Order: sequence, then C-alpha cells, then structure tokens
Amino acid sequence: MDDYDVRLKQLLSGEQYPNDRSRNRMRDQYPEQNYSVPDRRTRDSFQSDYDSQRLRELIRELQQKSLPQYDRERYDTRFPEQVPMDPNQELRAKISQRYNSQSVVGTLQTLDPQRAYSFYLEVNRMIDSRHVQPPSYDVRTKKSLQNLIFAVENQNFLRTNRVSASPDQIRMAQNRWQQLMDQNPARSAQDAVTVLRQAADIAGSQLQMPATGVIYEFAYGSLEALDKHSRFEFTPTTSGPRVDAGGNNIVGVGVQLKTHDDGAVILRTLNGGSAAQAGLQRGDVIVGVNQRRLAGLSLDEVANLITGPAGSSVALEVRRESRTARVNLNRQAIRITNISEVKMVDSQQKIGLIRLEKFGEGTSQELDQALWKLHQQGMQSLIFDLRGNPGGLLTEAISVSNRFVPSGKIVSTRGRYQSDNTVETATHDQTWKMPLVVLVDGDSASASEIFAAAVQENRRGLIVGRKTYGKGTVQTHFPLQSVSGTFWLTTAKFYSPTGREMAGAGVTPDIPVNMSERELQNIGPVDQDLRAGINTIMSQRPGELVNNIPADRQASPQRFQFSG
Repeated sequence: MDDYDVRLKQLLSGEQYPNDRSRNRMRDQYPEQNYSVPDRRTRDSFQSDYDSQRLRELIRELQQKSLPQYDRERYDTRFPEQVPMDPNQELRAKISQRYNSQSVVGTLQTLDPQRAYSFYLEVNRMIDSRHVQPPSYDVRTKKSLQNLIFAVENQNFLRTNRVSASPDQIRMAQNRWQQLMDQNPARSAQDAVTVLRQAADIAGSQLQMPATGVIYEFAYGSLEALDKHSRFEFTPTTSGPRVDAGGNNIVGVGVQLKTHDDGAVILRTLNGGSAAQAGLQRGDVIVGVNQRRLAGLSLDEVANLITGPAGSSVALEVRRESRTARVNLNRQAIRITNISEVKMVDSQQKIGLIRLEKFGEGTSQELDQALWKLHQQGMQSLIFDLRGNPGGLLTEAISVSNRFVPSGKIVSTRGRYQSDNTVETATHDQTWKMPLVVLVDGDSASASEIFAAAVQENRRGLIVGRKTYGKGTVQTHFPLQSVSGTFWLTTAKFYSPTGREMAGAGVTPDIPVNMSERELQNIGPVDQDLRAGINTIMSQRPGELVNNIPADRQASPQRFQFSG
C-alpha cells in the first residue's frame, strides 16, 4: 500500500484524530441538518471522524498524481441495448439489472468503505481527465442521490447491503436524500465528497446501512451522469454455476433472438448449436420456456430463461406459422466467431455472402479466410451482412475497410485532447475488386457504421436496408486500479469520410428496404433484405462503382497481399 492509501485509510478510519472532536465538528458545520451519529464504530460505517481540510489536501494530491498508463490503443465502440424511455422506469431497470449481476454484487461484497471510496475517487478523476464532455459535480451528485432514492425500493439492493428497515424508515431516508439533493449543490469535487458523506450518514442513522453501498451507488451515479455508452466491466466472480465457456465460446442452445410480443423470434441459428440440429429456423417464435409463458418479458429475461450450465437441458415451446411444438434442447459449448456465415447465395450469378456478427479481435484475419474461400468458389460479387452488428474494435473497422476501400478517408475521431484526434485513410495499395453491397438495419452500430459510411461516401459500394443506429462515440479501455475491472469511457466522437458527425445520425441506405414495425417483429423465413441485396447487384449499379475506381488503385484478388 502506497503512502496515499495509508493516509486515506487513516483519514477515513479516524485514527489520526481524537474521538471527541468529530461529532461537534459535524454539528457546527451543518447546524440545519439533524444528523444522528451512531455511538458504535463498525468496519462498515462511514466514519464520522472527518477532517475536511486534510481531505481537500488528499484530493488535491490525488488529482496531481500522474495517471496510470492505461491501454489507450484499444478502443471499443459497442453499444448497450436500449432501455425504456421513461426516466423512472429506466432507472429502476438499471438498478434491478445491477443488483441481479453476480459481478457487480460480487465486487461490492469485496469492498470496505476505504476501498469503495478509492473507487469513487478514481472514477471521477478519470471522468475529469478523459471523458469527451465531463458533466459537473452537481449533475453527478444529484444522479447519485436519485439512484439511492430508487435503490432502497429494490429488494436485491436491500438484501445485498444487509438492510432490514421498515417502509417508514425507508421513506424518511428518501425524504432526507431528496432534501440533500434540493439544498446542497456540489460545485467541486470537495463539495461532492461532502454530499457523499452526508448521504452515508443518513443511510447509517435511518437504515443502519453500511456506507459501502452508498459510496458504490455514488460511483455508479457519476457513471450514469455520462453518456449511455460509458460503463464498468467487473471481473466476474468464480462462485456459482457459469453459463459461459470463456474465450470465444458460449454455453447455450445456439439461437440469435429478437423481441416479439409473444416471446422472442429466432433471427438465425448458430452452427454447432442444438437448436440448428433440432431444425429450428429463422422466423420461429419461442413462446414458452420450461412451461413458462414468455409474453410480456424483455429479451434479457427470455435469454436468462433459455441459458444455463453446459450439459443441462431446456424445453422450448416453439410456434411456426399456425403450428406449435415442444422441443427439448441440450445446452452446450458453442464456438463464437466474428463471422457467422460464408456462402454462395446465387451460384449462377456467383454472388457470395459474408455475415459479420461483430468487429472483435481477429476479424480481419477471419475475413481474409472467408474472402479467399468464396473467391475459390468463383465469387464475382459480394453481399456483406452487418445487420444486428453492434460494432466492436475501431481498429478492426479500419482494417476491414482497408480490404475494400482503395483510397480516401475511412473515419476521423475528435476528443478533448490531441491524442484523441485522429484521421484514418485507406492504406492498402491493393484491395478486393468486386461489386459490393452492404446490408444494414437499425441495430447496426458504431464500427458497423464506420465501415458502411466508408463504403458509401467513397462510392465503393451500395448500402441496402434501413437506417443504422447512430452511435457516433468511441470508448477507450481503462483498467481500474481500486477494483478488479475496466472502465469503458467515452473519449471521442467519430466522423464519416465527408466530416459528418455520426452520433445520432447513422447511415441512410442507398437502397431502402421499408418494413412496418409488425413486419420487423414477425421475422419470416424469406429474407427481404437479402433479396433486395441480390436484386441490387443484378441491377449492375455496384459494378459501375467498381469500374469508376482509378485503375492504379485496383488489383485482382490473386495478387492481393493482406497486411493484417
């Protein structure tokens, strides 16, 4: 433990100060608040022996320390699933999801107040120094207090924090936190710490709640005051049954699902999964799991019912058109690759298809293999399917773009610091020369949009489908020092080759495939987007774009040398 940690521990534990000073100081500082301070000291209480001057000095020293050498070369552009739009419903959903997560709860249970406080300080220091648009401390503390007000209504939160208070006690604590939110604006980091301490005192006196849970929610409040793409990613605990096989494997039945009024509709089955082996297919609707009806459940809730430990079984009730069948499937390890489908969709016209699920590590190498496989089968045109692709690594999006775009800009990023400002241009001397169509939809995001915009705005191919999601921010990977995990923090925005900001705008297809909400939900066995992609290639328009590429920027696949 370094000198900072030692002094922080002493400061929070009260070891540096006589015991009889703290309570008088607290009452003198906040005479308008009737705070009660428990007489008994416990390891889990946020200690009342508090010296604001010493803490200010400690925070100042912390802010002056040099940042750890974070992994700034790795970027992630994933986006989380959308949550309900009503703010109260959204907040309740986040809290419920948080305290249903083994990794989140497990991390909290490893913390004492000192480590929790270090976590809170580390999070806010990184927000101040690296976030593309850091919110004020007043916004962060108000969000944190709002979190607490809703959290004490959640049974999992109360159980995790060992709270057994009456409804009247909970309401009183909520009212006190609301007063704190209304009366104490936080104009600085020091003010935010003061509000945090007062909130913890209220929790201790009204609910006998350990301070650790309050500090933890304040860290999450700071996170949730940011954009919706910044996130924590804790190292999962090893206790309890695991439903993932680690690495590039998952455990399940091998289906990709989309929300449906009656449960979930299958978009596709994965090779090697028991669902594919049983004959399930695109358009089948899963309406029940283990005799439980799925109508009204969220997609996450449906997925949680279907997943389970390897070797276990699950009974699905599946509807296909007007018929319903019960299917028993075994959960098993399934290898997940970035590319899920490589095939010829029209052997006569030599049209190949590559479906890319995500821009993960190794995507460009998998793409090389897929392209050569189709080339050996005589491919003359390509449909590149990015529907439902949430993105991934920015570096992979650039590398994949380099396989097709012979010249021009691919993407640029802009942030608060010079290191965040980049311009990426096509670098390969030789690229694949073939008519190209890219399929997208409303779930194609981030890295998918980078690739689609690079193809469209450099006039390398045509985009078919529906307008993309519009996630135009870049998240940078910061390992956390105070807990075991990672902070994915939004550090920049990205812009298309023509300089267009992508956030909220997305990519508008050249060839729209208009479908009603009902058609989008009721996925049928006929893939309308794919049919539109084939028709687009047959129209010769993608081929005309290829022929407009300057001759000195073209190369036949036989002579192409991939640089990885």
